[in-house]
Amino acid sequence: MHLHNYSSDMFSIKAFVIQTNKIVVRDSNIELLRILSMFLVLIFHADYLSLGVPKQADIMDSCGSALMRSMIESCSVVCVNAFILVSGWYGINGKIYRFLQLVFQALFISISLYAMMRALGLTYEMTISEWIEILLFKHKGYWFVRAYIILYLFAPVLNAFVSNSDRLQLKYFLIGFFVVQCAYGFYNYGGWYAGGYSPLSFVGLYLLARYMRLFPIRFAQFSRNVDISIYLILSVMIAVCSLIFTFFFNKGDTVLMLYSSPLVILSSVFFFLFFTKLSFRSTFVNWVAASSFSVYLVHTSPSIYRPYFVNVIRNWFDMESSGFFILYTSVLIIALYVFSIIYDQIRICIWNFLNLTIGIKVNS
Repeated sequence: MHLHNYSSDMFSIKAFVIQTNKIVVRDSNIELLRILSMFLVLIFHADYLSLGVPKQADIMDSCGSALMRSMIESCSVVCVNAFILVSGWYGINGKIYRFLQLVFQALFISISLYAMMRALGLTYEMTISEWIEILLFKHKGYWFVRAYIILYLFAPVLNAFVSNSDRLQLKYFLIGFFVVQCAYGFYNYGGWYAGGYSPLSFVGLYLLARYMRLFPIRFAQFSRNVDISIYLILSVMIAVCSLIFTFFFNKGDTVLMLYSSPLVILSSVFFFLFFTKLSFRSTFVNWVAASSFSVYLVHTSPSIYRPYFVNVIRNWFDMESSGFFILYTSVLIIALYVFSIIYDQIRICIWNFLNLTIGIKVNS
């Protein structure tokens, strides 16, 4: 990835408008998947991460409630894997423009949101060194951004590997990769794969999606009704088995719901394949999807996540009836989603202005 030297006319507004007016028609079915994946991220964080994992006492006290929460968790855990499968399906082209856009979006939303919350007196003051630590190392909520940036940087190498491999080579590599991941990233999930919370796990998902796109395989040829049915069946299996494990071993454990869990990966694949077999165009869906990543960035911001998402949801769970808890949490999730999409329009306007001023080529 590198920047080219352009003649002065390429930096003119006219040249920029001509470039940006090139219409790229996105597949609305996959864009809808992006939107739903971000909804599932919110739901996923509102369940076990906010309320804690159900324990044996919870199951004995209210088996129905524990099962419902386990089902919600197992259905929503596909969110991250599905998002990476989308990247692999289309391939990351490694353009400097897209990379800078991703970094700018993460920095703008996290910093501007903190500044706004600080001005309103709704968060504590942080030093520059604390911010650097949060953005680059400390804050767990931003793990996905860091892992995805690493995947983005390695994408040209992965694409070259796919281009220079035949079907059998890629197939055997994927088999070996997921066998090793099952041993080191699932059974022993504290290792390099970090239970799927790592760029190494993203590499496997990315290459799996490239393989499914380039080399049609039997299990990817089912009808979309079969795909969604398999996803639901696997979700039920994960939820029930997790509760059984918890009940008999007397501890809350989410090992079956790790991103690197073989059942979660299979569930994610069939959830993803369902959307690849839809076909429609929607300007609105594409518009919302273009800002869907902002939903993750907004609600995992250290100014928002713990004090105004996790703690609030936990208080509702402890203090309110089940009906009001579901109502309040649903409203919060929808409100956060809408706010994030609208807030991201500011970022888009500033980014477009910077492009007009600096003149970064769209196709660079």
